[in-house]
Amino acid sequence: GQTVFLNMLDINEKRAFALLAEKMIEADGIVVGREAAALASLKAEMGVPGSGGDDRSVGDLAKEFKDKRSRVAALLELFGLAYTDTNFDLGEQSLIATVALEMGMESDELVALEEWVQDHVTLVRRAMVMMRD
Repeated sequence: GQTVFLNMLDINEKRAFALLAEKMIEADGIVVGREAAALASLKAEMGVPGSGGDDRSVGDLAKEFKDKRSRVAALLELFGLAYTDTNFDLGEQSLIATVALEMGMESDELVALEEWVQDHVTLVRRAMVMMRD
């Protein structure tokens, strides 16, 4: 995994993030193995158990992030997760857009975050190529 920012979240924010991540992965209607594995490892890394019985709305979950730092951290991680299945689809896009809107983020800020994640994914891929024998 390449989660960089989850340790910046407090336990309530981590729980909210795990639920948002779950909603996002389910947004495209098909949970591929990579996504499920990525979500499981995120939850393990954060020490967040399964999310049974928590049916808060996206808006309520978005409001758990108390400051700009945690909001940006959560959005970067959501984008990162969205890019694990390489096709960032409309369901995922609209969920992230809704979260950002509920957090009060500007659309140009969201564009900058997505561009950072795309650059990061590209750099990680390049590193993997360099590691090949």
